[in-house]
Amino acid sequence: MDLTILWLVPIAYFIHILEETPRFVPWAKRYLSAPSTFPQFVLGNVIFMVYVLAFVSLAVFYPSEWTLILGLSTAAWIFSNFLIHASLTLYTGEYSPGVVTASALYAPVAVYIYATFIQSGILSQSEIVLSIIIGFAVMYVPTLIQVWRGKKNHLFDAN
Repeated sequence: MDLTILWLVPIAYFIHILEETPRFVPWAKRYLSAPSTFPQFVLGNVIFMVYVLAFVSLAVFYPSEWTLILGLSTAAWIFSNFLIHASLTLYTGEYSPGVVTASALYAPVAVYIYATFIQSGILSQSEIVLSIIIGFAVMYVPTLIQVWRGKKNHLFDAN
C-alpha cells in the first residue's frame, strides 16, 4: 500500500486554513466563544498542524502498527472537522468559515484514505476503529474545552 496518500491530509488542512483565516475568529466568537483572538486561532492551527505532520510523517517514514493507526487518525480528524462545520452551518443557517473546504476536501479525502486502508488490510478492524476514536478525540476534546471555558455559549447551554 502506498502510504503517501496520507500526505493529502496536511495538504487539505493547509487549504482549509486559507479559507478559514479571514473570517473564522469573528464567527467562532459568536458561536463557540473561542478562539477569541487571531493569535489564538494561529496557535491552535499550529498545534493541529504539528499533530498532522508528525503522525503522517511517522506513518509514512516509520510504518508500524501504532504509527499507521496514528497517521490514519489524521484522516478521522479532518472528517470530524467536516462534521463540525457542516452541522454548525446547518444549525445556525450561517456560513461557517471552512465549510466549503471541509465539504469539498476533508470529507472525500478522509473517505478515500479510509477506503484505501480498509481495502489494503494493512490494519485490523479494531485498529481502524481506534484510529477513528483518536482522530475524533483530538478534534472534539479541545473544541469542547474551548466551548465550556468560553464566556458566552451560544450553541451549548452551560447550565
